[in-house]
Amino acid sequence: MDTIIRHAEAPDLHAIGEFFRDPGVTRQTSQIPYRPQAYWHNLFNMDDKNHIQLVAESSGQILGLLGLQIQDNPRRKHCASFAITVHPDAQGQGIGKQLMSAMVELADNWLNLVRIELDVYTDNSRAISLYQGFGFEIEGESKCDAFRDGQLVNSYRMSRIRLPVATPKPEHARQHKVHPGMTVRAFKPEDTEAVIRLWQQCGLTTPQNNPQRDIDRKVAINDGLFLVGLIKDEIVASVMGGYEGHRGWVNYLAVTPQWQQYGLGRTLMEKLETRLAKLGCPKINLQVRSANQQVLAFYQSLGYQTDQVISMGKRLVQESANTPAPRSS
Repeated sequence: MDTIIRHAEAPDLHAIGEFFRDPGVTRQTSQIPYRPQAYWHNLFNMDDKNHIQLVAESSGQILGLLGLQIQDNPRRKHCASFAITVHPDAQGQGIGKQLMSAMVELADNWLNLVRIELDVYTDNSRAISLYQGFGFEIEGESKCDAFRDGQLVNSYRMSRIRLPVATPKPEHARQHKVHPGMTVRAFKPEDTEAVIRLWQQCGLTTPQNNPQRDIDRKVAINDGLFLVGLIKDEIVASVMGGYEGHRGWVNYLAVTPQWQQYGLGRTLMEKLETRLAKLGCPKINLQVRSANQQVLAFYQSLGYQTDQVISMGKRLVQESANTPAPRSS
């Protein structure tokens, strides 16, 4: 099928109105059936410069529609929302993927958009998979968000974040702070209090995790991947690595605030990566909260990239930061 992606034109409005008469199209949108043709003429305002409307056309027939709405708010000019619809008879033929590719290329290379967002019904698995393939992630779920087919249904809020790419400075132009030297060794049980204090200083402890238990569980494995960094016999950095035979993992990378920006975190990561490589680890994974731009930039500087996956978890042990660690017998 030869498909052309182009901007919608005024003569397309009648075809678009007919497009939405199909119950299979209306069902996955926020529209209602039996809209008059005048409604679509008002909705798809061709004079709105912030509303980019793409159509997929084949043999003179409109098979898909994507509308990208750039925000008018001056503080949200870097954001846009979009909606996409593919005619049921044309689904599974790559129409949605072509429309998405055109939108992303436009957003990244011409509009300099940072955030693109949308809402999608939670049962629309095909659409969700399409969006995830373009780097969109689920941010949350809206309960009872719409009324459809006689019942209330939920929807996901999804977004794609394109972080601005900083132009690296030449090596000779970079300025590094000079530190007096840090020694790195494996964690010892007597380091526990100092390490927990370090994690607390760096904001790594959370109400749902007990740091003492995390340490106890790691020490029980004794894999040599729990490292600490010392300056003048004082623990100033830590990293807890892991490897189960398939992927390496990084947790609790911390550098005491007074020694940050001295390259200590980079040094610890290099030591951990060396140990993992010796174990035959082919790839390292880690998790960073999406809002923590400083840490994201740090890992990116080390060569880490964002994987287009959704992080999932299931808690097997319910505990808190105040849950006492079990006594050894």
